[in-house]
Amino acid sequence: MGNEVNSKVDIDGRSLSVESVLRVARQGATVGVPPLAWEQIRSGREVVERLVSRGDLVYGVTSSVGAKTGVLLDPEHYTEFNWRLLETHNFGHGPTASPEVVRSMLVILLNSMASGRLGVRPILAEKIVDALNSDRHFTVHLWGSTGESDMSPVVDIVLDLYDDVQLAAGEAIALINSSALSIGSAALAIYDIEQLLHNGCVVAALSMEGFAANPSILSDAAVRSRPFEGLALATRLIKNELEGSYLYKEHGPRHLQDPLCFRSLPITYGNAFDVLDFAKKQIGIELNASQNNPVVSIEDDAMVSVANFDMLSLSMALDALRLALAPVVTGSTERLAKLVDSYWSGLSIGLINADELGLPGFNGLAQVHKSLTSEARLLAAPSVNELASSSHSNGNLDRVSMASLSARRSMEMATLSKSILAFELQVAAQAVEMREVQTMLGANTTKVFRFVRSLLPFAGGSQRVPHPAPLMDALEKIDYDLHRILCPLRATEYREAI
Repeated sequence: MGNEVNSKVDIDGRSLSVESVLRVARQGATVGVPPLAWEQIRSGREVVERLVSRGDLVYGVTSSVGAKTGVLLDPEHYTEFNWRLLETHNFGHGPTASPEVVRSMLVILLNSMASGRLGVRPILAEKIVDALNSDRHFTVHLWGSTGESDMSPVVDIVLDLYDDVQLAAGEAIALINSSALSIGSAALAIYDIEQLLHNGCVVAALSMEGFAANPSILSDAAVRSRPFEGLALATRLIKNELEGSYLYKEHGPRHLQDPLCFRSLPITYGNAFDVLDFAKKQIGIELNASQNNPVVSIEDDAMVSVANFDMLSLSMALDALRLALAPVVTGSTERLAKLVDSYWSGLSIGLINADELGLPGFNGLAQVHKSLTSEARLLAAPSVNELASSSHSNGNLDRVSMASLSARRSMEMATLSKSILAFELQVAAQAVEMREVQTMLGANTTKVFRFVRSLLPFAGGSQRVPHPAPLMDALEKIDYDLHRILCPLRATEYREAI
């Protein structure tokens, strides 16, 4: 979301959005809790304290947990039990989360508290507000969650954040029954994948001009014959970039029908847009839903045992999104390969002019591109093929969602896809210039071509094929949002406009 102003984000337990998470996690926006949310926190805690004072048997509050569910706790040991419960789940190891992921976790945890459903005291929320607004750093290990609460990663934060706080009855279970890592990472991944899909259509348009592809795939007849919303969106995006292109003129396209990596462009991207809409709906609900057990019901003055920590809905949505992204990156590497291959492109071998050294040109880059795509495709494997075991906690915890793994794979796939997109953009620009049509491009693809050329030179003869690093750095600075160089509107406004 780039260079927008870092204003304060209100966390109220009801209206958290992907955009809000992004502002806090990546842009460093501060947070505040409005008065109504503080009242919800206090009301939720009052429910817990009434149940405790009555001596009601409540999971994780007045009773033990897991295999010892139902074992009544001694009130004198509530504080010690809480801390020991945290330590019992503190086995995270392996790679650590980035600062933006940690901040996203803190936002999710704070929003859960603000809903009142966790039943914790206001001091716990105050600590998170202070940590976010002071940009406090925490070491969080990414390994150790099955997606039935991100217990171990969350405990990495909690043991540090509350080292000077004596936790009251029920607060430890409220903290560890959090899916903050899964949901926070998912929000970041979904945003990145949406950016990649919108801007991938821009890159694909330039690839079409580099290949001299047939634009019949963008016709009204093509869209009418398959009334999918995503197909219509992808078609509009690509068509907008090609307005005025030589492809629409006589003798513009080279073939009646192109290879499917070109001919299926709107369908491939369209399918991904449709699945993205599904994933956005699921994350939109999950951001403000309860993931804890037991859940505090202020309305019923009760605590109810549930399985809200089961992140199957989120994991399934992310799995579907990665599966939809796999054909997108496959299509990209196929287009790049065909642009580099003289048989398909009709251009020089390796997209460089013949020279006395006999260099292979962009073929080396194409190999690297293929490796990136292969790795990205492997990350598309579904995570909901869960660990099948009923042996844990006396058979109580007999299924898992693997949501944190699904979210981590989604982030990794999005990162790889950024490089895949940049490589295709570089090769498309080279092909356009080799075909000598750079003065006959669409109005928007002309701007994109000039953007590339301002960063990378044309590779000719015995010159080295430029490394794409300057282009990738520039794309990172504009948040992989090519619409910033196409029009003055922000990307979100651009998407609403079309």
